[in-house]
Amino acid sequence: MRARLVCVTAATILTLTAFGQTTGVGDNMLTAAEREAGFRLLFDGETLDGWQSGDEHWSVEDGMLVGRNDGSLESSIYLYSEETFDDFVLRATCRLEGGNSGIQYRTTPDPNIGPVGYQVDMSDAREVGAASWWGSLYEAGGGRGVMVNAWAITEPIINRGGWNDVEVICQGDRIIQRINGVTTVDIEDDAYSEGHFAIQLHQGPAMAAFFKNLRVRPLEPGDDIPPAIPGVPAGWTPLFTGEDLSSFDVVGEEGAFALTDNGEIGSAVDEAESWLRSKEQYADLVLHVECRASEDAESAVLFRADDATGSTATIGAGVEPETWHTYEIHCVDSRITVIVGDTRTRDELLRDALPVGHVGLLAAKGEDGGWVELRNIWIKEIEEPGGQ
Repeated sequence: MRARLVCVTAATILTLTAFGQTTGVGDNMLTAAEREAGFRLLFDGETLDGWQSGDEHWSVEDGMLVGRNDGSLESSIYLYSEETFDDFVLRATCRLEGGNSGIQYRTTPDPNIGPVGYQVDMSDAREVGAASWWGSLYEAGGGRGVMVNAWAITEPIINRGGWNDVEVICQGDRIIQRINGVTTVDIEDDAYSEGHFAIQLHQGPAMAAFFKNLRVRPLEPGDDIPPAIPGVPAGWTPLFTGEDLSSFDVVGEEGAFALTDNGEIGSAVDEAESWLRSKEQYADLVLHVECRASEDAESAVLFRADDATGSTATIGAGVEPETWHTYEIHCVDSRITVIVGDTRTRDELLRDALPVGHVGLLAAKGEDGGWVELRNIWIKEIEEPGGQ
């Protein structure tokens, strides 16, 4: 019998309070690993400090840097970083509502022609079969235009209309671009060695571009380049990617969980208190899980848990059955927020929660024959706020 996946993610994303320059607010934060590696935030989630604004098309909304074109723009406009950068790792999370955008780098503003430099391109033509420029390398102001067309790579992994993770790495003449953990560009080019970052708001039909989690790490000539983990966005550590359950121990019935034919975690309804317990323990975290459940079946994600009754967030109830849903859980200090898709479903303070514990996936509950399935479990560890 094909095992069905146990979908155990909490439907809530945490809305964080402001913790200072290197921590930011909302989704704008550094993981413990990023802080240790030397990353810092380029956007604090509250203001346009550090950016050359002065244009009403740019604003901060709900912790996001937002550009809006109501259809009246006759030429593209750009939000420039006040600082310049040469060798670096840049990471950002981006979403478009129609239109075209991009992040310029090693860019110099020209008063006559606009930015001159490289751009990691983005576009959101949503028609079935329509091409897109997500992940492509474009030269602005230099005459070459599209230097690398990456659509053949990005088409299977792009989230049209949703959030996508962008990573750009420059070290000497080497240029790497990645979308959602997949390398789309890896070339050598010496046209530009230093410059500003700039975010594009494209002319033409009405559109909006949203950016968060903008962070940068300087690179030295001999520094190792961060590896790509296919399918896992930069900054996340995979707990399950479809290969095995090596990040977990089974507590209870060994047969309560199994890999499905499609490389998911499957669980049929099990009245015993069986659960998957992470081998590592975590304090403050962000957890990403994708799951689906049969009608009348549900499960839960446990966090900071030492047994199957630890702090939980339920999944299954209130969402369309047998359909994949994305859950993110933010747990920082005593506060938890859960977001299902783009909807915040829970935001509250936890009482009597452990300060540290396991992440867990509870076996499916419900009617006989019910099931839950789960895939793409990623985690970010969040350091104590404060510091530079």
